[in-house]
Amino acid sequence: MGRPDLDHHEEAERLQQVLRTSHEELAATESGTTTYRTRRAEVFAATTQLLDFEARIPVLMDERRRRISSRIVYVGGAVALAAMLVIGGLVVDGRFSRWYLVPIIVVCLLAGVITLSEPRAQRPGHRNRAVGALILVAGAALVVVAALRVVSAIWLLALLPVLVAALACWLHDGTEVEATK
Repeated sequence: MGRPDLDHHEEAERLQQVLRTSHEELAATESGTTTYRTRRAEVFAATTQLLDFEARIPVLMDERRRRISSRIVYVGGAVALAAMLVIGGLVVDGRFSRWYLVPIIVVCLLAGVITLSEPRAQRPGHRNRAVGALILVAGAALVVVAALRVVSAIWLLALLPVLVAALACWLHDGTEVEATK
């Protein structure tokens, strides 16, 4: 993806060049004339444009991070849901105990809620929602590993704190973290 601030840096340099050019034109103009007042207004306008753009840079950079976090939420939710549907299909087919349907349904519901709520989510807390989705994937992996009997089914007891952590990350909006920046 490259450096995230490269586009912003180039635009800031372009606006600085516009300001320099306007300032040079002002310096070459005789003061007190109508042309001087026009060029002075151009310098002020270029300065304002540069300052406004530089003030927006943190918001623009955070928007890019939010899009990445959104992708993580969608992919994480899809992975968790797909894994649970595959294991659920195998449970229905009779290859695994029907008791595995309980954690499968819980993980599916949480994956659905997290993924479907992302389009309406607010800007703050996007990092926490991405972490919640990744924790949810870990929970889905735990169900898969337990169903495949790689680890004992008793390890599914660890699923409860994992899902609570995913839910807490999803609910936490992160405003105090972003306010300290």
